Amino acid sequence: MFKGLSLNRQTAMNAVQKRFFPRWRTRLRPAKLASLTNDYICDCTTRDISQGGLRLLLNEDLPLPKEFYVFDVTERTISEVRLCWRDGLEAGVAYLVPPASIALYENTGVRRLAQRFYALED
Repeated sequence: MFKGLSLNRQTAMNAVQKRFFPRWRTRLRPAKLASLTNDYICDCTTRDISQGGLRLLLNEDLPLPKEFYVFDVTERTISEVRLCWRDGLEAGVAYLVPPASIALYENTGVRRLAQRFYALED
């Protein structure tokens, strides 16, 4: 009689959200943003993560380029992303290059993001 009501909450949420990849919430996961020319943009927090991209919460309201790097402080990985949407301090990005260990990058500008005082000029 009420077969439609037997769906669990996650199944209902998946039906409502038209996403290519399932997403997972993260807990206060710090990240750093840099331009493709290695200029520091700002610190942020990763709110959601999926195989296709991230939802970021910026620490300040700054303009973002169309493409940039995201350094995940917790996992010590870096990815190249494309900005998909922006709503105030929140931004959704899609991976152009999926996350990889920062140790694999020879680009010293990108590797500086993993250092303590990354935002300071040499």
